Parts: sequence; structure tokens; C-alpha cells
Amino acid sequence: MIVKPIICGRDSLFLSMKSKILPFFIVGCLLFTIVSFVAEKSDKSDFESAKEVIIMREIANRVLRYTGDTTSTVLPINRLAENEFEIPFESGFTFKPDSLVRIIDGVISSNDLPRNYIVNVIECNTLKVIFGYAVLGVKQKNIVPCLGRQQPSKQYCINIKFEESSWFSKHLYLLGLALLGIGLVFWSVQRFKKEKPIFEQKIEEIPNKKTATQLGKYEFYSEELLLAFESEKIPLTIKEAKLLSIFAANLNQIVDRNRLQKEVWEDEGVIVGRSLDMFISKLRKKLEQDPNVKLTNIHGKGYKLEV
Repeated sequence: MIVKPIICGRDSLFLSMKSKILPFFIVGCLLFTIVSFVAEKSDKSDFESAKEVIIMREIANRVLRYTGDTTSTVLPINRLAENEFEIPFESGFTFKPDSLVRIIDGVISSNDLPRNYIVNVIECNTLKVIFGYAVLGVKQKNIVPCLGRQQPSKQYCINIKFEESSWFSKHLYLLGLALLGIGLVFWSVQRFKKEKPIFEQKIEEIPNKKTATQLGKYEFYSEELLLAFESEKIPLTIKEAKLLSIFAANLNQIVDRNRLQKEVWEDEGVIVGRSLDMFISKLRKKLEQDPNVKLTNIHGKGYKLEV
């Protein structure tokens, strides 16, 4: 016997549509989230870029105040790369490396900029690096040479380069979201493959007729939950098969309503009167192709299957 799942009935059609639509719905939500995130990151990037320039100008302002220059203007900041800035100065000045390190680190740390960066003080005329140091997040790993030595008064510019985050760390959020979406798609497909209601089964080959109970032109296979009418195969639910088994064992006899309720629904603990009427109605429709088979209601007593 070969059992093959089919779609039948309004509820079955709904489950089938749900199983097909759900993966596309998840993928659609995933794409929408990614697009929204990218757009948000783009806007945030513009904001962060403007904020970084302002912070660089604050460093220039602090250096001018440190040198006692109250007349020079803060010149425009040059962004050399996404993570690299050049701070120019209008006039020459002298400085102690210790003080310059404290000024720059104080501004950067108080504005939540990356804690790994390199600073080079460049002489504008010769483009030589006069003083440079590296801050590597942990104080013990910082490289700060030449402290305590007063530098001569010249026109300088300060180059600050922050450590560039890796591609993986930048896109970790999107990667995790994509993997989550793919996982949900596979999960939903597998789940609906496994969930095959019993009433959604069809027998491709008619079982051995020795196991069938003849009801007029119908052949009833109780264990296979199947009615066969000529070449047509009609699936039954468990309760429909139980009811028909009782009627088949009591052909042309009145079967008490209370007996039907007890034998079919006793395992569930709760018996609902309308449930019996509903299943009788469904069973009657499945037997209507043979006019010689009638499932009749005997008022006040029960039901009788007449063949």
C-alpha cells in the first residue's frame, strides 16, 4: 500500500497555502529589514561623519587654547579617508608632546571615538613627521615616545588615523539576520512537511478487498480510513471511520445516540452533542452516491444505516 499526502477540504487548502506563502513572507520581511537597516546605516554614517569633523575641530580649538593663540581661526578639517583626518593650523606654535597627547586623548575618549588610533604631527613646509604616537586601547600597549621634549615653534598639522574595523565586524548584524532568515525558511518548510493531518491522506492503490466491508456499492476499509466507490477513493477521518464501523456492524438497526457518543468520543473525556450531528452529516454526504445506502435519523432514538 502506497500512502501519498494530498490536499482536501477548506482547512487543508489553508494549510497548503500557508506552507507555501510562509517562506516567501519570511524572505520578504528579511529583505525589508536589511533594506531598512542599510538605509538607517547610511543616514547614521552621514551623521557620524559630520560629528567626527566637529570633534576634530574641537581638538584644533583645544590645541590653540593650549598654545595661547586666541586670534587664529580654526581651519577646515581635511578628511583624507573614511578613518583618517588632517587638522591644519593658520599660525605656527610650539608644544610639549605630553600636553598634546593629553589634549587629543581627552577629546577622543569623551566623544566615544575608536580607542585605537595613531597621531602624527607633521611640519607643513617639509612634510616631515616631527612627533608621532599610537594609542592601542590599553594604556600598557600605547606607544608614546619623546615625552617631555619641547618642540620648536613651526607651522604644524596634525594627522589622526583611526583603526578601520574589519568587513566582518561591520556586516556581522546583516550576516546574522540573513542566517536567521534562511534558518526560518528551512524550519517552516520542514515543519509543514512533517505535519500531515490524518484526514489529508489518500490511498493510491485499493487495499486487498478481503479487508473491505461491502456497503451497497461502497467498499469500506476501516483500518485504512477509506471508502471506495467504483474507481473513486474517499478518505475518512478517524471519527468518521469509527462511526461507520459501528453502523456496518449493525446494518439496518437503530444505533442509540448515547452509544455512538460514548464509543467514539469516550477517550476525549468531553462529549459535545453537536459533534455527533456534524460527523453524521459529513458521513451522509460521502455515502450519497449510492441511493440504496441511507443514513437516517430516528427521532429521539439514534441513527440507522440502511442498505
